[in-house]
Amino acid sequence: MAIRVLNRFPGANVRVLSTPQAPTAELVFAPDPHGGPAALWFYFRIEDSDPPVPAPEAMALTLRFFDVYPGKMNPEDCRPVIRETGKSWNRLRAPTVTTLDDGQALLHWTIPYPAARVELALCHPYGRDELDVMLQRAKGYWREECIGLTQGGRLLTRLDNRVGGKGKGTTAPRGLYLLARQHPGETPGSWILDGMLETLSRARPANWCIWSTPFANLDGVIAGDHAGDFTAGRVWTKPPMRYEGVVLQADMSRWAERCRPELIVDLQAAGIRDNDGIHVSVDSAAPDAERNRLAWTHIMQQALGPEFAADPFIRMTENTQGTGAAGLSEYAHKACGCCALTIMTPYTVCRETLMTPKQYREAGRRLAQAILTRW
Repeated sequence: MAIRVLNRFPGANVRVLSTPQAPTAELVFAPDPHGGPAALWFYFRIEDSDPPVPAPEAMALTLRFFDVYPGKMNPEDCRPVIRETGKSWNRLRAPTVTTLDDGQALLHWTIPYPAARVELALCHPYGRDELDVMLQRAKGYWREECIGLTQGGRLLTRLDNRVGGKGKGTTAPRGLYLLARQHPGETPGSWILDGMLETLSRARPANWCIWSTPFANLDGVIAGDHAGDFTAGRVWTKPPMRYEGVVLQADMSRWAERCRPELIVDLQAAGIRDNDGIHVSVDSAAPDAERNRLAWTHIMQQALGPEFAADPFIRMTENTQGTGAAGLSEYAHKACGCCALTIMTPYTVCRETLMTPKQYREAGRRLAQAILTRW
């Protein structure tokens, strides 16, 4: 038995606490905070370069420190995804939960023994490869432009549909700006965005100027961070305290000059504690922005329907620094003259619907269609 845990690839995150040893095969692990204020995302690969003969039928997985994450968590709803090389992702069953004498919860699963390499993640990963698949399906509708550098010196890119130009008269197109991955570990937001972008590319609206930054915190996405310091108090302030904030605010200013800004949508993920559906996280806002926001949330709730929409659909944010809802909402109202919505999507289930990329993308399709059909 020569089990190896691999975490040196884009998006990887794991802290191995105990590696499998013969005669038992149990891997004990935890998500690594990577210097950030929260740890929930994990993504790693397992392989055995010298499997015993005969190989064990199964391997035990134990996740620790799950209950350290801020907020009340539902361990039974933590259902990671797993795949063998070249195969599709599948959800694990609900974990078996045991409790130590001091009250700490341990989550346990059993998986087939990794005679071939397997990958395990909190939720379906979404990176550059997945974005490229969507762009191929869009058949050239989206143009990708570099808009600046990340704090780590990487090229940050934005998609646009080539609609709009200088001038903000009544004939200017309406404006929509879409964001995902302010918090790198929140991949459900990327899958929602994927469905929205493909739907918009099929509709090809001539009266909408649509811009999108799929990986707002690109450094964190590649590093496998869960949250990092990409918060409202550092990105959407004047001046920003992270360089990506400088880049994103400049890009939104250019967007606002080329359209009539209507809506900014920030796609995030809810914690494991929120399993009753997709909802909008809001903060206090100016009366004009509030009225517009209520109109948008109403049509989105109707479009998502009971299959995906939480009840209540609108929820006051508990932690404005964590979600970024307050900072982005205030920035959108003051700088762009429009409202911003932070849409939170569960990692595992929406009510009775077990979420897969297909379900995430369907929810995104419904949201995109709702936006296009408001007028």
